[in-house]
Amino acid sequence: MPLSTAVLPAIRPISDLRTNLNDVCEQARELREPIVMTKNGSPALVVMDSAAYEEQRQRDRVYLALREAEIEAKFESRLVAKDEADASMKQLFASWGIDYERN
Repeated sequence: MPLSTAVLPAIRPISDLRTNLNDVCEQARELREPIVMTKNGSPALVVMDSAAYEEQRQRDRVYLALREAEIEAKFESRLVAKDEADASMKQLFASWGIDYERN
């Protein structure tokens, strides 16, 4: 993601959950992005609107399903005709010094 379009996360002290809970909830609904709650200057919790969270999870599930389908298509086995399989096996056994016709 280009730096110019990167969005910095909202950061608030964890004490706001006790003193300004309604404001935190409203900000989460408006932003529809995670809010990082800090304790002693370090990240401690992440608060997010539940509808935005579910939308994000759905996007993740769709992405993973598409990625899985992409991988399956790449490694999808195909049907091979008997003559083609026999020719491949004959060549493989010949490379091992075994007569394929005898087995």
